[in-house]
Amino acid sequence: LPPGANASGLIVLDQVAYAVTTNGCGGAANGVWKIDLTSKEVKTWKGNVAGSAGMAFAADGTIYVATGSGGDKPNALVALDPMTLTEKAAFSGAQEFTSSPVVFLHKGKTLVAAATKDGSIHVFDSASLGQPLASSAAGNKDFAPGSLASWQDLSGTRWILAAHNGALPAGFTAAGGAVSKGAVLTWKLSDDSSKLTPGWASRDLVSPLTPTIINGVVFVTSTGAFRPAAASKMTAALRAARSGKAVIYALDGTTGKELWTSGTTITSFATGGPLSGGMSQIYLTTYDGTIYAFGFPMEH
Repeated sequence: LPPGANASGLIVLDQVAYAVTTNGCGGAANGVWKIDLTSKEVKTWKGNVAGSAGMAFAADGTIYVATGSGGDKPNALVALDPMTLTEKAAFSGAQEFTSSPVVFLHKGKTLVAAATKDGSIHVFDSASLGQPLASSAAGNKDFAPGSLASWQDLSGTRWILAAHNGALPAGFTAAGGAVSKGAVLTWKLSDDSSKLTPGWASRDLVSPLTPTIINGVVFVTSTGAFRPAAASKMTAALRAARSGKAVIYALDGTTGKELWTSGTTITSFATGGPLSGGMSQIYLTTYDGTIYAFGFPMEH
């Protein structure tokens, strides 16, 4: 990567490393970068990539990125060849995208979803990005998730989830009381992929992270981070001083009912990406440099 690049979304597949660069310094180009770890060959695709999770991959290796305003490919959902980073297909709209895409299988189709600045989520058929198959109703200006999550329940219902700041948009009912600071919102995708309908919303959360779904349980994080609209005018020290403490909640994936909470265990606020999980544990890092692990004790 060039000097001054701000990289995210690092992933290694088949001896090739990929990363996304955004908001760099010193003229570093925004876009998708790849390096073949064997030949050391570097390739790039330039564009103002949106979202916090970088790129998404389909089963055939196709890379999907969403872009914001400006740049060579504004307000677009773009499919890239994983080897050459050349454009395979694209959708361009009036609204800039605000989230990284999420790719999933639904009723035999590979679908791609991403959020736009007007508060909508759009679902596309990967076989043809010409127009969205389904779009949710426009939300409010506070809806700008950095990434989305998705899962399919045992009945075959496909869910799409996003973190949201502020009061609930119309059509949502909170599963855990009134919401004023933020929540995780859910949508259900119809069997024919033509309609997104609001599902449940979580309890009130402060600056929530993208949820993590494991075995039908949705883990949501109230980060406690102070993120005012004018955050860019405040120093990191001032924002840290006004932040609270993070709390993790485990919710039923189909109803939003609370199953477990970390309570007062975490003593700092959280920043960054969603929870990671594996081997019956979930992990969260906090601002004070602590890694928390929650899970089931091993049985002997």
